[in-house]
Amino acid sequence: MVTIQERRPFKEEERLGVPSLAAGKAAKSSHKGARKRVKKRGNSVFSRFQTCPPVAVLCFVLSSFFILLIVMVGRRDGLQESRFRAITPLPVPKVMELAQFQGKHREDLFWGTYRPNLYLGIRSRTPKSLLAGLMWLGFNNGVYSLRHTCENSDNLSKYGWLRHDGLAYGRQEIIDQNVSIQTSFVKKRDPSSGYGGDWALRLSVQNTRKEDVGDHGIFSVFFYIADEAGQSMHVWPKGFSPKEKLIVSGANEGIGHWEIHAKGMEGDVSYVGFHTLNMHNLTQLVWQTLQIQAWMNGRMQLPDAFEASPNVMVFQITKKIPFELDFVFLSGVSQDVTEVQRRVDSLSGHGLSRRLEEGESSFEDRFEKVFNLHRKVKMKVLDEKSVEVGKAALSNLLGGIGYFFGQSKIAVPPGLQDRKGQNYWLYWPAALYTAVPSRSTFPRGFLWDEGFHQLIIRRWDQKLSMDILGHWLDLINIDGWIPREQILGAEALSKVPEEFVLQHTSNANPPTLFMVLREFATEMVNLERPYKEEVRLFLERSLPRLEAWFNWFNTTQVGKVRGSYFWHGRDSNNNRELNPKTLSSGLDDYPRASHPSSEERHIDLQSWMAFAASSMALISQLVGAESANYEATARELSNIKLLNKLYYDSDRGHYSDYGNHTEEVRLQWKILEDPQTGHSIRQLVRVVLQQPRLQFIPHFGYISLFPFIMKMIPASSPILGKHLEFIRDEKLLWTEYGLRSLATTSSMYMKFNTEHDPPYWRGPIWINLNFLVLASLHHYSEEPGPHKSNATHLYMQLRENLIRNIVERFYESGYLWEQYDNTAYGKGKGSYPFTGWTSLILLVMAELY
Repeated sequence: MVTIQERRPFKEEERLGVPSLAAGKAAKSSHKGARKRVKKRGNSVFSRFQTCPPVAVLCFVLSSFFILLIVMVGRRDGLQESRFRAITPLPVPKVMELAQFQGKHREDLFWGTYRPNLYLGIRSRTPKSLLAGLMWLGFNNGVYSLRHTCENSDNLSKYGWLRHDGLAYGRQEIIDQNVSIQTSFVKKRDPSSGYGGDWALRLSVQNTRKEDVGDHGIFSVFFYIADEAGQSMHVWPKGFSPKEKLIVSGANEGIGHWEIHAKGMEGDVSYVGFHTLNMHNLTQLVWQTLQIQAWMNGRMQLPDAFEASPNVMVFQITKKIPFELDFVFLSGVSQDVTEVQRRVDSLSGHGLSRRLEEGESSFEDRFEKVFNLHRKVKMKVLDEKSVEVGKAALSNLLGGIGYFFGQSKIAVPPGLQDRKGQNYWLYWPAALYTAVPSRSTFPRGFLWDEGFHQLIIRRWDQKLSMDILGHWLDLINIDGWIPREQILGAEALSKVPEEFVLQHTSNANPPTLFMVLREFATEMVNLERPYKEEVRLFLERSLPRLEAWFNWFNTTQVGKVRGSYFWHGRDSNNNRELNPKTLSSGLDDYPRASHPSSEERHIDLQSWMAFAASSMALISQLVGAESANYEATARELSNIKLLNKLYYDSDRGHYSDYGNHTEEVRLQWKILEDPQTGHSIRQLVRVVLQQPRLQFIPHFGYISLFPFIMKMIPASSPILGKHLEFIRDEKLLWTEYGLRSLATTSSMYMKFNTEHDPPYWRGPIWINLNFLVLASLHHYSEEPGPHKSNATHLYMQLRENLIRNIVERFYESGYLWEQYDNTAYGKGKGSYPFTGWTSLILLVMAELY
């Protein structure tokens, strides 16, 4: 059943199974009295025990033993049951097993730039893949360093895809000091190719200034190929290759015999070969080798040597700028030298230039067809600079799609750890094909981010979007839970702080996938027949998984009051945070009730659930499944009377969370004793100056707008008019650069949550929520009612502000940013490049909501 269950209100002590405060005092008093009586008796208790008959003693010992055994068995059974449910897949057919995701579709997506954590990384969509990548020697302030993984500490002026179609073509520009490195990637299916076809990579290195670079304009790049399965390779030193441009070859079970040919490697070329399965440590491996060589020979140059049976080959090419290198990968290579040379020529030199031009032209034509931005340029509501940012936004999102394989680490629930003390269980081995929020900071899958990503990708390529969604939905366990952060494989794990690795089965994440699934369902009727049937089959196969996911939310995240929900997982015992974070909501430090409890009601989650219920009803109807229960749930959760009763703060005139709260909370320095060393330490701790009480939480910000965002407020309602006034109020959310996340009037506005935890969702401007607000303003601007004109005016102003600021900051800094600073003229802030949901600026330009 998906209808809301009636729950009897009960006291917090009953819920937790602990005695009340009064009972605790009585027990404490009774305990003191018992201690005194035992003290007076001296050894009388033991004397009585010694006088008991042996049979009674034996019975006592045996009964105690059996009681202990029952407790241990029960605990073990509970542990096994919890473990089973946490790491067992939902037993329904997988979405990715649909025929439409096999055959040509699967082979077309086999190779790609699927290692987003690297400046350039190529792999296949297989668990044990051949890997290719780029490194180079950077030079800054007289010190060399090896560039490989995307790091903000490298201080690159710019890097990112200028064009990428998500399938077979991409062009990227990297600027390091005064060196420009352009990487161009293209794929080709040849009749002679093995599975997945061939691909080529062109590196164009130029000087951005007239002055020489580094050591008299000399520059070193490193190209490598590695086999995750550990299969050895054959390297062909210069002059010994039987084929003109062959540098390395090998064999792979999936693609047969393969070769890499290179053009432009004349000059100073060196190499090294390793045998290792630790692909996430390649940077350190190559860097250590270079350092040893520098110490021994005075040069940062590879030693022209390789270990036995190498499965990693690295080639160093040192040349004077400017220069160009072509690397060609061939699969399914035969012994026919003429045929091989034909394939190499088609993907190098003039042949490669021609293919890259075709890829560029195809991208431009498709971009204009999908987003139609030049029409807006002609109307003078957009300029060419903005269009270029839109292309970069899409390209970086598509170029950031990655393929991951591994096992998530699931936190063992409190009280269920075994005697070995292991604090995690391993999820089943699984693949994930997904876009990522940021190649430098967050190069992995995030559940709630992905819903926003797919709003863009679906417009560009429906089949690609369904592929990504299918991978995510296939990660649902038997309870209907999806780990919110996907850390699969050693490369992904290497970028994650330890505190965020474990995933908790009690924690949710906003069900944003319903946004794009709803779009698929809504627009299915307008599709041509072959595509319409593909979407219908996709939704039909997805439905059992969506039902399990929805039911998980509707049972694990419910509140005490009928029709209410709250994000579980807030830490009520944390004395270091000013306001305990709500990571599961996606709005990490947005201020909620000061004292987490089961009494909480979260307006954003209730709005998500209403949206999810109506989406489930729509999808069910379209695939011919029962929808009545979802329709009833959607009506109840969207009922404006219920919404106002549970969440509307009539004193302040806006929607709010509800919970146990006090505004009198501070962070203060205190001298505490370190429990490990016994030494005195100075720490910033939370101090509560006033007892909390149940009330509406007074903070106004993004959370307050969720009923508006989900279009739950009637177009004629005075509440809608009031919210439009709040949106435009500069003392609250309005800025010239977009809507800030928290009102300046809030006591938590721009407050640190701990000594080292700066404000995140407490003021900065976030594009994903601004996009949702814009979409609702656009909706209400087309709805008859007294607020239509005001909604239209606000929509035009906010859209203009967002586009202007993001375009200006892109040309100023070279990047799209995670957030924008409402206190510093809208400058980029946080992670960069953040080409996840900030890429929504493209849909804002195109007015596609």
